Amino acid sequence: MDQFEVAARLKQDGYCVVENVIPPGKIDSIREEVVAAQLTHHEEAERELEKTRARGHRIGVIGVGLLKQVVNATQCFTPYLADPRVLGAAEEIFGDFVRISCTDCVVTHPGNDRGYWHADWPYNATNTTHVKAPYPDVMMHLASIWMLTPFTKENGATYILPGSHKYDNNPAAGGMSDFDQDANHPDELQATGPAGSVFLYDSRLWHAVAPNYSDESRAALIIRYAPWWLNLTPTIRGTPDHERMVLETGGKNYDAIPVRREAFEKLPDNIKELYRHWVSE
Repeated sequence: MDQFEVAARLKQDGYCVVENVIPPGKIDSIREEVVAAQLTHHEEAERELEKTRARGHRIGVIGVGLLKQVVNATQCFTPYLADPRVLGAAEEIFGDFVRISCTDCVVTHPGNDRGYWHADWPYNATNTTHVKAPYPDVMMHLASIWMLTPFTKENGATYILPGSHKYDNNPAAGGMSDFDQDANHPDELQATGPAGSVFLYDSRLWHAVAPNYSDESRAALIIRYAPWWLNLTPTIRGTPDHERMVLETGGKNYDAIPVRREAFEKLPDNIKELYRHWVSE
């Protein structure tokens, strides 16, 4: 499968699983390093989530560890971010000057809570900055989940609703009063795949965290690719737009800290162009 087929599947179905993006000989060491980084910064990350919850917002899922901007802690996975089937598909959809807008890691532990149906920023109405429904038929963000462990039905592979990227609304923030955003859907599937795979999806696609019924934690990277024209400043902590649109309104937004200069300099040269907009001086 090349980038053209990946892009075609994304446009038609709203998602696509690309296997063997991270080689089998590298996946174990990358997973160990990423999970170690998340554990090291777990308490700090939870404090940040609690600040948002204290403002009355639903964020995160009990039993799921999160570390935003994990690239500040480790760059071990970054050589694969320009895989032609992934970045090439983003460029096929968005054109030149694609940027990375999110680099998080999540560790889903056994017995975690189920998440709610939502779409990702900028279509998630729980965020202060979002596109208002009814939505235009435009992909504004290409999201991806990098499977550092196998994704199976037993260990909580992400719930998805195929074709929902074509809907002009989603149930987040009560956007659809007749739909229970916490309930299972009769047409839902789970995005499964072997370790090293990447699940790509249109940010409009409805999805939800699934319970991990296994005895082992499931680890993943959350990477999003954005076109040059998408305004990312409300998502970057410390910017005037983030201050005005999120903090001053008491709202919630997807956000992250900037990439530190020392971390940026460790990136492969062909990856630096994807992160230049995030760098703090």
